[in-house]
Amino acid sequence: MIRFLLIFILSVVFVSCEKSINWDFDDNKINTIVVDGIITNVRKAHAIRITKPVSSLNEKPEPVSGAVVRLYNGDFVDTLKEQAKFPGLYFTDTTYRAVLNKTYRLRVDYAGKSYEAFARMIPVSPFRKLSYAYDENKNMFYIDSVAESFSSKESAMYEIIIDWSHLPEYQNKPLIDKTAIVYYYTLKTIDISQVFAPEKERVYFPAGARILERKYSLAPQHANFIRSLLSETEWRGGYFDVSQANVHTNISNGGLGFFGVCTVTRDTFTVR
Repeated sequence: MIRFLLIFILSVVFVSCEKSINWDFDDNKINTIVVDGIITNVRKAHAIRITKPVSSLNEKPEPVSGAVVRLYNGDFVDTLKEQAKFPGLYFTDTTYRAVLNKTYRLRVDYAGKSYEAFARMIPVSPFRKLSYAYDENKNMFYIDSVAESFSSKESAMYEIIIDWSHLPEYQNKPLIDKTAIVYYYTLKTIDISQVFAPEKERVYFPAGARILERKYSLAPQHANFIRSLLSETEWRGGYFDVSQANVHTNISNGGLGFFGVCTVTRDTFTVR
């Protein structure tokens, strides 16, 4: 049986091919908005980003200005404010924080249409600090391990912010050469396209770099959104791609994107 499976996999690998397909896209029919926002248990000004859809890879989305954006938590209503220097970004006040056991409703009114999303915050377990390794050839470090990609206990998102801009030899370098943000995910489901996904680019950083690691809880609906998003992005291009499909959303009335509420825990340390 094992020999048969190996022969089958090898035959798929060496026989399969890719075909380029040009899609006819009518931009005028995409009359909706894309919502991108997470509120957390951290007391700060949270931002909800609202843009218009794009039809080309790496196209810069047009911000949606002039929308009315409200957050309901069952007790109070907060109207988010758009700042002139950040079009398309709608902010809560600086004291806003989400709490457990409440369902949050986001409502966006724009161009005569209303869009809504519901999300509930769940707890997140403590995490072990990521590990990093040293590459002698490059004389730099890289992230060796963050978390298992599959967990039967919980789904979570890890945000890793690496900053070495304070080091003297990097003072005059562009920001892209002295900072990096990397995301990792732990999901309760495991997919064949995930197992055989293309390798991710390795990020290198020097000794003395400062790392901020955050872990976000993912409610089941949020985890389904992340899974469908990864299936169309990071996991695509391997030998066992799934059929293309729309990314999950919790935005009503034909809206796109996702609104989530997450518990966050964090840790900071310096690379030695």
